[in-house]
Amino acid sequence: MRVRIKATPKEREIDGVSLKGLYPGQVREVSSLLGMWLIAEQYAEAEMRLRDSSGDDPLNVYLSGVDHRRERRRQRT
Repeated sequence: MRVRIKATPKEREIDGVSLKGLYPGQVREVSSLLGMWLIAEQYAEAEMRLRDSSGDDPLNVYLSGVDHRRERRRQRT
């Protein structure tokens, strides 16, 4: 689950998972359980934006309708 951190958690860890590296503005991939807890405690919000359209994610290719990997190959020749 991808979340955008809104506030630094006051807790240092939850269920053995360190929360030290979570800072406002970061987008992090976390487990569903941790993500839901962060959202419930208002430390984070679900991140719904697509990742950087580098072409490495097949979902981006499907949603954008453009295969960036194919474009790069064409530019090299």
